[in-house]
Amino acid sequence: MRRYLGWMADSRRWDQLALRPDDIVISTPSKCGTTWMQNLVGMLVFGRVDLGAPLSALSPWLDMQLHPIDEVLARLEAQPHRRFIKTHTPLDGLPEHPSVSYLTVVRHPLDVALSDRDHSSNTQVEVTQAMRARAVGDKDLDVLPARPDPPEDATEYLRWWVDSDLPPTGSGPNSLADMCEQAAIAWARRHRPNVHLFHYGDLVADTEAEMRHLAGALDIPVDPAVWPDLVEASSFASMRERAEELAPEAAAGIWRSPQDFFRQSGTRDWRSLLDDADVAHFERRLDELAGDAADWIRHGRTAVGQR
Repeated sequence: MRRYLGWMADSRRWDQLALRPDDIVISTPSKCGTTWMQNLVGMLVFGRVDLGAPLSALSPWLDMQLHPIDEVLARLEAQPHRRFIKTHTPLDGLPEHPSVSYLTVVRHPLDVALSDRDHSSNTQVEVTQAMRARAVGDKDLDVLPARPDPPEDATEYLRWWVDSDLPPTGSGPNSLADMCEQAAIAWARRHRPNVHLFHYGDLVADTEAEMRHLAGALDIPVDPAVWPDLVEASSFASMRERAEELAPEAAAGIWRSPQDFFRQSGTRDWRSLLDDADVAHFERRLDELAGDAADWIRHGRTAVGQR
């Protein structure tokens, strides 16, 4: 397995997990609907809206270095239900198991970039720094490359993100190149029976249809009597109302506002920030970096016939 290493995450933590045959691994670039997918999977697994515990406790980000790995493994080992585990590590950095289900969600890259910018401004950096220090100390800090601060101006930020060549860390994407690489790895495995592709735009356009597709992919039957409640609880507004339970690590106080973690769904306003030349440059870069995965990234799974 390829190793992905950064300040926040270390994919080698996966080496210590004993996978179960029915595990579900949610492997997404960040800001592509990871928490949304975790919530959908959780409701399908339990067959109810109330998951009974904060989402981060039920579906931990295994690679994240804010909790000691022994604590995370013990929590997962104690779970009697079908486990669903979060990661931002691409599929080539994860252990392969023929009966484990792997879910990947992508989103339009410029929407991802703006969402990640909001994510950074909402993060209590000093809290995450203290958590990492308690969990892993100064592990790997001496080998991590320096990472420059991105531009503050939104337009310059988008231009920087499109052209940046920062190496992947397993907690990004740090750039368009990082996102395209992760998406292309998943796209190349799309014909495997246990690899299932989704797109944020499809979830926004027809959440119920995508939930049915997800239930079929995971072979989870759903009681028709509870289905309307699950669909209602899958909405962005509903998740925002339950932000204290659903926002990642909300109990640890890492967000200035857990509700603002669910700040805005759908398409962002990048067209008002970029001129025609910027957009054309982005489109060329996307084609160059993503190859035959580019249309999936742009338009969604259903638009390119991945049903």
